[in-house]
Amino acid sequence: MKTKILVPATALIFLFLSVVSGSSVSQRATVDTSQHLQIFGSGFQRLKHFFASVLYLQLDDYHHIAMYQGIPWTENTDYLPQMWLIAKLDPHFTDVYTDAAYHLAINLGMVEEGMSFLEEGVKNNPDSLDIRFELAYLLWKTGEGSADNIINETIAYRTLLRRAGGDVRQPYNESSSATIIAETIEAQSDSLNPYYQFYKTRAFFERQAKRAGLFYPDSVSTPEYLRQLDGVQ
Repeated sequence: MKTKILVPATALIFLFLSVVSGSSVSQRATVDTSQHLQIFGSGFQRLKHFFASVLYLQLDDYHHIAMYQGIPWTENTDYLPQMWLIAKLDPHFTDVYTDAAYHLAINLGMVEEGMSFLEEGVKNNPDSLDIRFELAYLLWKTGEGSADNIINETIAYRTLLRRAGGDVRQPYNESSSATIIAETIEAQSDSLNPYYQFYKTRAFFERQAKRAGLFYPDSVSTPEYLRQLDGVQ
């Protein structure tokens, strides 16, 4: 009889703790880590989220203690297995993907491992704004992605952003994504033939002249490269 009562009671306690831990970690994470559980979460999923939340809070405390004590945490690899475990326990715990990917790719210089882990996060959370932005940002920051790749991923983020109606918790990512696109296009243009900048400036002048009524395109055929550059500006 005691066993029959103990098992449901224990389950209820764990479910309560999972809700409390989810709320607690959401206050310290950049996104609401328990949001998916409110819609789709079963009892077992909530239990896994509880353990993932406890592990994440432990890492967060360790990180801040290390900073306070002057420990070079940017060189530390000890907590990488714990980040991996959190992702396995709760593949929708988006913060662990962005944190671990940045630590691997930027702090430790393990770019391939960081990008691979982040791509796994995108696969498990295709509608996550923070993971989508982090992927575009790290492709740009590490130089791992081609110009087209960086721009495409950034556009994918901005498309998702539009569908979501904005990002209340991380609004600065929207302006940052625009900067990434602008700087990528600028770097791409500078890497082309040495006359590109001259042609781009000339195309800009011709557009301004048209608006001022000083240039009549019907009387002069515009070269193909100028029409293409018009699309860049």
